[in-house]
Amino acid sequence: MFTKYIKCSFGLTILLMSAQVLADPATDSSLSHRAVEAVKLLQQKYKPNEPGISYLIAHKGKVLASGGIGMANSEWNIALSDTTLIRLGSMSKSVTAIAALALVEQGKLALDVPISTYAAELPKHMGMVTMRQLLSHRSGIAEHAFDKELIPFIWQPMTTKQIIELQKSKKTEFKPGEKYQYVNFNYVLVAHILEKITNKTFIDFANEDIFKSHQLTQSAYDQPTAVISNRAEFYNLKNGAILHAADVDLSHVSAAGALLSSVQDMGRWMNLITEGKLISNKMLQEAWTAKPLTDGTVTKYGLGFNVSKFGDQKYIWHTGLTPGAQGAFAYTVDSEIFIIILSNLFYWPADTGDLVDRMMEVMIDEKL
Repeated sequence: MFTKYIKCSFGLTILLMSAQVLADPATDSSLSHRAVEAVKLLQQKYKPNEPGISYLIAHKGKVLASGGIGMANSEWNIALSDTTLIRLGSMSKSVTAIAALALVEQGKLALDVPISTYAAELPKHMGMVTMRQLLSHRSGIAEHAFDKELIPFIWQPMTTKQIIELQKSKKTEFKPGEKYQYVNFNYVLVAHILEKITNKTFIDFANEDIFKSHQLTQSAYDQPTAVISNRAEFYNLKNGAILHAADVDLSHVSAAGALLSSVQDMGRWMNLITEGKLISNKMLQEAWTAKPLTDGTVTKYGLGFNVSKFGDQKYIWHTGLTPGAQGAFAYTVDSEIFIIILSNLFYWPADTGDLVDRMMEVMIDEKL
């Protein structure tokens, strides 16, 4: 089990337009000012009467600004806030990876043995890869998320076993370790192995072992039929009109993209990580180190996280995109700035990955 989260208190609340800025006497005043300026970038893009965006900016675990712009539910005129649950999309991979690495440190999982060690029933080409190769997208296994054969199934719940059954005849695209290729199916297999180890469905593992046990009460697996407090409605833009997003069941992407959270909870999650309460600092550095290919070429992906540079700082980040939602988070390892934005409007009016980079430029006075 993970170590439990101890809730920290925040300082004085100052309102700026739709921004909520949290001032802390111990925080550099210039960073508080920069946080205000970074939020203005969002206010320029999102309208208060449309589906919008929630945000959080923190420095060394202390929140500088958080809040929401726009509507969590446009029909009921319910505003977004920093406690609104929004789909994480592929940011789910980062959450899943940390959970898997915690099991490694508990001695329940090994990174470098064939995953058939835990799931002997897997087809040979799947069972031969390792967890390290899956988590870092170096497995060579083919993608499934855009396969036409999957489309009839995306409207209903699917188990990892069912998804694997659909993919079992798909050939490996390269030898494990030979190339980097971002593939959602890698994390379906990760989820399947976690199910084998814990004897729980990935849904229960996420809700109980990742979220509930650490008091991450504003996070959940996104089950369409479940009653989930403060979950946003999700929207798309089509022919200039804002419409409800298609009511797909995200279990077909499982650990690759089916989790929900609020920016507030994701801020707590990052604190748990950086404080060593989920995994050790040594294991975290392993996750935050880009992995090499068999020829020695270093990729730009660690174990569940993109790894790059922002100016001269190490930059850890991930984006997410699902029907009706998009988002991004970023963390500068040296200056310890964390930014996360989550939108309940699909890929409009801005690219959240680009936005989080622009916000970070404001925060650290540096160019990407």
